[in-house]
Amino acid sequence: MEFGKLIGDSFEYAKEGLVGHWGKWIMLIILSLLPVIPIMFGVIFGIVAAISAPAMIIPTIVIMLVIAVILALPLLGYMVRVYRGENPAPDVSNWGSLFTDGMKLFVILFIYAIPVLILAIALLGSVILAMIPYLPELMNASQTPMIPDTMMGLIGAAIFGVFIIVLVALIIWLIEATAVVRFSRTNSIGEAFNFGEIFSRIGKIGVGSYILALIIQAIIVFVVMFILELIPYIGFILVLIVTPIITLFQARYLCLLYDSVTETPPA
Repeated sequence: MEFGKLIGDSFEYAKEGLVGHWGKWIMLIILSLLPVIPIMFGVIFGIVAAISAPAMIIPTIVIMLVIAVILALPLLGYMVRVYRGENPAPDVSNWGSLFTDGMKLFVILFIYAIPVLILAIALLGSVILAMIPYLPELMNASQTPMIPDTMMGLIGAAIFGVFIIVLVALIIWLIEATAVVRFSRTNSIGEAFNFGEIFSRIGKIGVGSYILALIIQAIIVFVVMFILELIPYIGFILVLIVTPIITLFQARYLCLLYDSVTETPPA
């Protein structure tokens, strides 16, 4: 696999789709920012609720998350268009389609995330239950909070649990990268879980090449965003400006990776 060509073509797609098309660029910045707004307000309202009305913390968090998901749907729907192979980069238009495709993609992403969520909840619950017997000691500053061996055992178990969660998340990520493109091409949520075809596609690409390609993509995105965030004062603004480029780059990258082998007709 020519990784350099894969990277170059993806960046070229993003550049041609945005440079000179400033209206599209601004719209994608807005779509990227919209889901962040309710989350920010959720944090503020959550703090206020914790002080004045603790019973409202969970409802506040749920409401803000629901709003954030709804506001994220158009951007997800736009990514579906890129996954479908539209070239050049499509305009931000036909909002009904954006919301519909975005909802379908969100459902797919949520279902794939369920194993990780279950493991995370189980780990958090186990840690809390394990700490309950030691709460009196933790609340008493004059005593040793916990028995050292018990503390080390709990920390070790938590670290092992986090390792398992990360491992499962990585495996899901590898499958999901092909699943979202397959869904976009077939317009069928069920095809996103057609693991026979998904694994067949990955096998034709080459498991090693496929994994390496996704790792390269993740490193590029991480390095670019990390460097921008380190810039004082204007880092956040630069991240917002670059986010549409990263969005198009990532979506086109997965599209080209998927198309690096001959199309397999859906079963």
